Amino acid sequence: MNYSDEPLKPSRYAVIRWFNFDKFIPEAAVTSHWVSSEVFLGIRTIITLYSTIVLWANIGANAQYGEFKRFFAFFTNLTFIGLHAYLVTALYHHVRYIISRKHLGSFFDQPAFLNYLYYYLYHTILVFNIITPVVYWSLLANGDSKVAPLAIWLNVSVHGVSFFLMMFDMIFCRIKMQINMVLLVFINVVLYMFLSFIVHASAGFWVYPFLNWDQGGIAAGLYIGVAACFIIAFFIQMLFHFIRDWIAGRNTVISKEQPQEMNERRHDLEAA
Repeated sequence: MNYSDEPLKPSRYAVIRWFNFDKFIPEAAVTSHWVSSEVFLGIRTIITLYSTIVLWANIGANAQYGEFKRFFAFFTNLTFIGLHAYLVTALYHHVRYIISRKHLGSFFDQPAFLNYLYYYLYHTILVFNIITPVVYWSLLANGDSKVAPLAIWLNVSVHGVSFFLMMFDMIFCRIKMQINMVLLVFINVVLYMFLSFIVHASAGFWVYPFLNWDQGGIAAGLYIGVAACFIIAFFIQMLFHFIRDWIAGRNTVISKEQPQEMNERRHDLEAA
């Protein structure tokens, strides 16, 4: 599949250029190496519908059990909101792309900073939706068998299925990661750590046990270790993107070579 892949206009701001926000290629967000854009839209619609059901069911369940006041304190919930926001935004642009006969006006006609935010959000969901299931299932899950079926489904959805929702979108789209974005992702994590201090000071509880500073030096080690995991996850995702694009490139080469080989064989038979 051949695409024009027109990038955004170069920014006049050095910080934007340094983070490579203006290297974002809108067409890569709504097209795929593997399927047509229409099929990709169908996949995205299903994924987004599922994330919508999970998000609102989670909000409803927290409100029912009187826990909604803590809802926005949990990194898991903020991560899933970010994933859902990305999927809804991607779906909006994708629908506009299809109904406008593959015109990219929804990207190019909006303020540039919205495209930068979209690109940044893409990088965060790639990383956070690796960390969330890893930390939860390795450190926080208690295996309580008395949990209600709704709670089990929500738990699995926000701590496990979210990873696959993210990976499906990553595999089917063609967006490339920018290595300098790792700094913004790290800053995002540090800001959440500050938020956990505010929650503890105002509400009197630590969002997660490993954030508790009463553990002394162990807590400092856990903070550093968790932050390092985010950076590792970022580069794991860069590897996934490299593999995705490498396989797609190999398929493109093979698909171009096959007609040439057939023509050569036909020429040899005619010559014989």
